[in-house]
Amino acid sequence: MLDTELDTPSQQSPLSKKPFLKGNLPLAIGAAILVVGSGFLGYSIGHRQGLTIVGFEADAEQLVEVVQKQKSSLETLNKGLNLAVQERDVAVSNSNDLFAALNQAHVDKTQSEGLGAIYREVLRQRGGLSLTIQNIGIKPLPDNAYEYELDLVQVSPNKRSASGSVELRLIQGTEVLVVPMDDKNFNFQDSERLTGRWTMPKGFTPQFIEVHLTGTSTPVIKRFSWGRGKPIESQSAFISDIPQAEANAK
Repeated sequence: MLDTELDTPSQQSPLSKKPFLKGNLPLAIGAAILVVGSGFLGYSIGHRQGLTIVGFEADAEQLVEVVQKQKSSLETLNKGLNLAVQERDVAVSNSNDLFAALNQAHVDKTQSEGLGAIYREVLRQRGGLSLTIQNIGIKPLPDNAYEYELDLVQVSPNKRSASGSVELRLIQGTEVLVVPMDDKNFNFQDSERLTGRWTMPKGFTPQFIEVHLTGTSTPVIKRFSWGRGKPIESQSAFISDIPQAEANAK
């Protein structure tokens, strides 16, 4: 009987353990899942925060780079603006100077025309001045070409106009070359300037140039030495020095 009583607790111990494990197995599995899930959740949050911090740092560096580029571009634009302002000021100053010079030129021209009118009137009162050649200028051009400038003047007591034609002759010994003229006719009251160009034949070097004026009561002939006279200082009256403007297309 004693042995039977002693064996009974040892037989009941495994029976009591099995119900405990069997009853708490879902709880243990849940705890394990909770621990593993918490670990994954913590890792995921930490990883995301780490990526977010790295992303913020990259964005901040990129933003600093963009700001530096914009700052450099702004400095370049400011320099360009300052240079443009300086150029504008210089252009305005030059324009003002040119405008003042133009006004002064108009004043000088008006005064010169006034003095010329006074002198012509005095000459008329003293009998006038017959048609004459006031000046002739020759300017060499490239390709053996030449340009002439012929000034004619007269002061008629009765203010009659002078009209006729001009002929230019180049003389070399016994050879005479007539200069072709696009417009050889003149018609004026006080003065007129005739200009034109021609090409000198190769090997021909004139000694004299003669100007013939016909159409008046008394023909006018005047001979000039080819090498005579000083170089012309004011050449703006020559055709080659006048800017040529193209016609506007319509």
